Amino acid sequence: MRERDYGLVSTHANRLNTLRRVAGHHASSTEPTEHEIHLPGPSLSPPILGLGVTILAFGVLFGLPLIIVGFAILVIGLVTWLIDDARRFSEAPDEGHH
Repeated sequence: MRERDYGLVSTHANRLNTLRRVAGHHASSTEPTEHEIHLPGPSLSPPILGLGVTILAFGVLFGLPLIIVGFAILVIGLVTWLIDDARRFSEAPDEGHH
């Protein structure tokens, strides 16, 4: 009875076999199947945008000077983000299938 294959049911009788089967399924290969995941690099643009939006929101409550400062910081954050993105796009290799 204990020699029966229970699949992925966790019992004491087949726990070691199940772990081996699952671990073998996720074995790492040296070559990726399609292409590597593209992650953005670190940037100060998102925190700058967040600061601009926060100051802009306080400006709605407290007056025009904070609205102007918040809007200026928001525009600076957007411009730096677009410049960073354009640089990374121009430096990225052309893989032909995107």
